[in-house]
Amino acid sequence: MTTDMQKQRQSTVEGSRASNGTVGAAQISQSGQDDQHAIRDRYNFHDASFRRHYQLNYHQLGEQEQNEDVRDYESFYAPAYRYGYELAAESNGKDWDTVQAEAKRHWQSQHKSDWSDVVDAIRYGWKEQRDPEALRVHHRGEYGDYQKSFHSHYTDELESSGVAFANLEPAYQYGYNLAVDPAYNTHLWDEMEPEVRRYYEDEYAEGEVPWEHYRSAVHHAWYDVRATS
Repeated sequence: MTTDMQKQRQSTVEGSRASNGTVGAAQISQSGQDDQHAIRDRYNFHDASFRRHYQLNYHQLGEQEQNEDVRDYESFYAPAYRYGYELAAESNGKDWDTVQAEAKRHWQSQHKSDWSDVVDAIRYGWKEQRDPEALRVHHRGEYGDYQKSFHSHYTDELESSGVAFANLEPAYQYGYNLAVDPAYNTHLWDEMEPEVRRYYEDEYAEGEVPWEHYRSAVHHAWYDVRATS
């Protein structure tokens, strides 16, 4: 009788602990869900932006260094983007110039990677948290302002291929977006093309739009918009 009562009390205590969250963290850890990125913030909503910035700024460097020093997204740059993002959230009311020196000291004391190698990623993470729209499509000319030019290019260069304009318009839109995105405003076309090719291969794996036609549309939009910036 006493044993049964003791078991019942123990069960009640354990249930109370679980409801208060004492056991919850352990349960999450045991289930393998304790990834450092799975925290209660909006960081993961910005992951695509960080990966795109990495592809355009660090991807080739990572490939060059892979035999000497692994600099892939997950292990080398993602912590930097996250640090910048969290730093901005925790430094309410302060600007980048105010926190940069202390951020550098903290980074160098906690991480093996050199500050100079990741500062651009940290700064991008900061900007993404503070004003993500500033890193998106902002331009004095809207996409519609360029449609006449895009149609003319299609008529002159691509209509004879038999590919409908509707199938190529996403390429013009993509070129426009790249041209007006502040994250890429210092990039030359030669730097952009490998990323465009990777995007094309992901999105048009079935080959319904030939690469040379897709490239032509993106390339034209890129230059057309850049020329009026």
